Amino acid sequence: MKCQSLNSVWFKFFLLLTVTTGFARASGNWQRLHSRYLGLKSLAGSFIETIEPASGIGQEPTVFKGRFVFELPHRFRLDVTEPMKQVIVGNDSVVWFYFPLEKRAVLVTSRQPVPLLAFLEPVLDTNATVIEEEGVILVRTEPGSFLSDLRLELDQTGTRIDAFSFIDEWGNHCRFVLFAQRWNPRLSARTFRFVPPAGTAIEYQ
Repeated sequence: MKCQSLNSVWFKFFLLLTVTTGFARASGNWQRLHSRYLGLKSLAGSFIETIEPASGIGQEPTVFKGRFVFELPHRFRLDVTEPMKQVIVGNDSVVWFYFPLEKRAVLVTSRQPVPLLAFLEPVLDTNATVIEEEGVILVRTEPGSFLSDLRLELDQTGTRIDAFSFIDEWGNHCRFVLFAQRWNPRLSARTFRFVPPAGTAIEYQ
């Protein structure tokens, strides 16, 4: 896949991970999950993101692998290792996309209110409407939201989200799996700071 296409996919992925969506009321085991995540201040680990094209015919899924870290309410960093190296660093106003092999960086001005990973928005909302199944929670999203059919996959205790999937506004099926999660690690401010190395070509979007 061309690098520009990868940049486009990741920009769409970022938008999907930073949208603020509306939800209604929940009960039952959902409350235990909600209570635990209220204590979440930061999270780090590894991820695999699979994006299946909306058409699904003759097109292979796009798979990204790497490491992630974020700090509530609005700072995050993704270090992508596959299929090509990328660094994505953002907050509530700007996002940097850095392609070290190309010596190229893209600065995107974000107009989203407060960036949060998509699965956190309903979990932290006391008014979410959900359907609880064994090991899975289905979240109802409002019409016109950037994602639909949000599905949260829980660990054996039912108090941690190990993966989530959804359909984006372009009709693509997306699944984001979290591995080796570290809750509330101590993070340096430098983790979320990006300065383009000397010789980097900078683009603005």
